[in-house]
Amino acid sequence: MRGQPAAFSVKSAAALRSVDDQLEKPERGAWTACEIALVFGVGLAFSIGVIRQWEPLNGMPSMSKWEWPWRDLGVLDTAVLLVAPFAAIAWVVWKSDASSRRSARWLVALLVFANFCLQVQGILADPRGIDLVAKIVASPTTTSYFSDALLIRDLGDWLREFPRGVRYLHSVTHPAGPVLFYYLLLKWVGSLAPLLGGLLVGLVGSLGIAVVYVFAGLWTEDVEPRLLAAAFYALNPALILFFPEFDQGYPIFAMLLILFWIKAVRVSLRYAYAFGAVLFATTFFAYNTLAIGAFLVYYTLDWLWRHRGGRAQWRVLIRATAISLATFGGLYVLLWMATGYDPVRSFERALVKQRYVAEVLARPYWKCAVADPLDFLLAAGVIALPILILHLRRTWIEKPASLVLTLSGLATILTVALSGLLRAETARLWLFLQPLLVVPVALELSGLDRRWRIALFALQWWIVVCLKAKMVFVDA
Repeated sequence: MRGQPAAFSVKSAAALRSVDDQLEKPERGAWTACEIALVFGVGLAFSIGVIRQWEPLNGMPSMSKWEWPWRDLGVLDTAVLLVAPFAAIAWVVWKSDASSRRSARWLVALLVFANFCLQVQGILADPRGIDLVAKIVASPTTTSYFSDALLIRDLGDWLREFPRGVRYLHSVTHPAGPVLFYYLLLKWVGSLAPLLGGLLVGLVGSLGIAVVYVFAGLWTEDVEPRLLAAAFYALNPALILFFPEFDQGYPIFAMLLILFWIKAVRVSLRYAYAFGAVLFATTFFAYNTLAIGAFLVYYTLDWLWRHRGGRAQWRVLIRATAISLATFGGLYVLLWMATGYDPVRSFERALVKQRYVAEVLARPYWKCAVADPLDFLLAAGVIALPILILHLRRTWIEKPASLVLTLSGLATILTVALSGLLRAETARLWLFLQPLLVVPVALELSGLDRRWRIALFALQWWIVVCLKAKMVFVDA
């Protein structure tokens, strides 16, 4: 009889924990069999089309004058190379619904490692092996930053005269950051700079997975969907297939800009200093990421509307803007005083060169407006679209507080598409927008049974395998 109270207390405690978990976690609608079949149908049909090399799955050259060339590295051979990192990701997905904040850190670290392994082992699927990383970095047409770094004789003169000192395609439309990165590596490790630099770029891209976990906290404080967001981003095709390109790291800038701005207006103005510092770093490496400003505008307008544009909110907004711009401008003034680097001249020159490149390539606006979003979805893994549609249908009825974030993100993607500023090759150029798609998808996946989650993540992995084996995304 004495054992009965103990057994009863264990069951009672378990029941109470179950109730607590239900109270802490938001209600999520269960998926129907038809919804699961829809997502699997889209993913399997797409992977079959890629394996059989159906056009225009690899691009629409007749519309955007861009396509990803076909090749054949062997789908099964590629799958064997990439299966071990996926197993680690699958284990995280399996453990996601029973994780605490403390254990989540280790799971996120495992996701970062697994994604980096997917990048490196994906390169090994090519017969040229790991040497391909150095060849891509050293190519004056594929990346060009390293090629321009080789031309620097005196760093002080080069920074003062920038952008006159750059010659190659990508360098002339970017600020000094990427070239400076490879110049410093050249000084540090010499001939190993192309290989080491490429690996570091890939690692920085993988670290974005940890940022996604934090970024998803804007939508929910629940650990489970945040881990799923990090795991789904770890299987993002663009993040894996464009190794080693600087674009892999640009989503970090985009997420931090959104994160710090929202915290500046909602939590504390001290985050405005961090926003200004990130804006400085962003514009020192890439200008295309500035398009994330559309999100900030949409979110801020909604924030003002929800608070009826009160004086307190306007004061916070004005002060946050002033602090951000002062920090951003102050850092550039310090850089100019120390090196002579002129950010205004750099930006103006980049605009001129970008306009010239667009004229030479002659990519028509309306055709690109159709083809570009499709290329973006290809880079997301395609199944993200039906999952997103299911999520929008569900949240439109439930109206959670996070809906404004999701809609602001989708409106930002639509704004970039309709603006025509970043045309063609959007699988790469729009990589910084992928987290805006990943987080809502993860929120919807959190409503699935664990076994179906693993199955859908396996499908996403299979799509990555097929894309890696059958299409060329970056080459030397």
